[in-house]
Amino acid sequence: MFICSMTVFAGAVSMDVPDAQEQENDVAVSGSEEAETSADVTVPADITDPEDVPVTVTEEESVVTPEWYKAEITDYDSSLSLISYELSELEIDMRTDEEKAADREAGIRSLCDINPASKFKLTKNGNEVSLTDKETGSHVGQAPPEKAMPYVEGHPGEFTFVTYGWGHGVGLSQNGANFYATYAGWSYQDILFHYYPGTYLMNTGMTDEEELTIGGVPAGDTIDVIAEIVNREIGGSMNYEAIKAQAVAVYTYLKYHNDDSADLLGKPDPPQIVYDACNEVLGEALFYDGKYALTMFSASSGGVTANCYEVFYADIPYLRSVPSAYDEQYDPHYGTVTYYPASEVKRLIEEKWDITLSDDPGKWIKPVYSSETGYVTDVTIDDQISVRGYELKLALDLKSSKFNVSYTY
Repeated sequence: MFICSMTVFAGAVSMDVPDAQEQENDVAVSGSEEAETSADVTVPADITDPEDVPVTVTEEESVVTPEWYKAEITDYDSSLSLISYELSELEIDMRTDEEKAADREAGIRSLCDINPASKFKLTKNGNEVSLTDKETGSHVGQAPPEKAMPYVEGHPGEFTFVTYGWGHGVGLSQNGANFYATYAGWSYQDILFHYYPGTYLMNTGMTDEEELTIGGVPAGDTIDVIAEIVNREIGGSMNYEAIKAQAVAVYTYLKYHNDDSADLLGKPDPPQIVYDACNEVLGEALFYDGKYALTMFSASSGGVTANCYEVFYADIPYLRSVPSAYDEQYDPHYGTVTYYPASEVKRLIEEKWDITLSDDPGKWIKPVYSSETGYVTDVTIDDQISVRGYELKLALDLKSSKFNVSYTY
C-alpha cells in the first residue's frame, strides 16, 4: 500500500500537516443607545475550564451523506438544518485569472452589488439616533488540551478527506459563538463584533411598521419571523447570548435583503427561550459604512473563519478571517474523516465539469491553500481545469472547503 499525500494544511494523524496561522482577536465598537441595550460588557475575571465535555470524531468507512446537526456543548440536536444560503446566496464565479486579478486590484467584488442601495433608518419617531462608541471583547481563557486527531488509514484505490468545520466558514460560526459564550463569558455583542469586525450595532426602530417576508411571502410580526428562523438555525439549546447573537445576525440578513429572508427558512413553534432572546435584541442590526451588513453565518469554521474572498471572491471588509478558539476542543465537525473510492470521485468530478480524467487518481485533485486560514482556495483538476475549493466541496459533498486530501495507491 502506497499513500500519495497531495496536500495538507491542518493537523491530522498520519499526515504531515502545518498548523493554520493563528490570529489575534479583533476589537470593534458599537453604538445602540436608542435600543438601550448597550450596557457595559462584563469581563469575567477568571475563566473556568469546562469539564467532561464529550466530543466524538467518527471515521467514515464509506461514502454517505451525513445527517446535519449543530453542536450544543454536551448534546447535539439532529433536528437542526444546514443554512441554505451555502448553496444559493453566492454563486460560483467562473472569471478568468486575469479578470479576477483586475477585479481584486480595482476593489470590485460581485457580492457588493447584491444590494448596493440597501439603507437603514436613522430616525425613530422623528428623533435622530445617536451613536456611542464602546470597546468590547472579553478575554478568552486558557483552552483545555487539544483532542486527539482522527486516525487515518486509507485503503488502496481510495481518497481520504479530513475536513475541519461545517459550511462555508465565512462570518459568524454558530458553534463558535456558543463556545465563546459558554467558556469565555462573551455577550452577544462580543460575539457579533468578533465575527463581523468593524461593524456597529443600532436599533432600526422599524419593528412596529416593517413587513418581513420569507421567500417573498408576508410572515407575520417581526418577532415571529426572527424567532422562527432562529429556531430553525440553532434552536433553543445553545447559550442564551449565542441565541441573541444569532437573532441579530438573522434580522440584519433580512434587512440587507430588503426585508426578505432570501434563502433562510423558518421553523414553527420556537421554544420560549428563543422568543425571549429574540425579543431582547428586537430591532437591533449590524451596519457597516452606513448600510446593513451582509451577516453570513455557518455551523462551524474549523478553528478559524474564512476570508470571504477565499470562498466567494467578494472582498468584504467585515467578512475577514478571525479565530474560533474552542473548535479544536469541542466542535464535533473538527477532523471528520471521509473515504471515497476513486471511482466515485471520478464520477462526481466528470459529471460536474464535463471532463474526462486521466488514469492516475493521484493527479486528479491538487489543492491550493490559503497561507492565512488553511482553507482550500483553488483546486487544479487533473492538470486540466482550475476550480474554487468551495466548488469541489459542493461537488463531493464535503463538510467544508477546509480539508486535507490524500490518495492511496
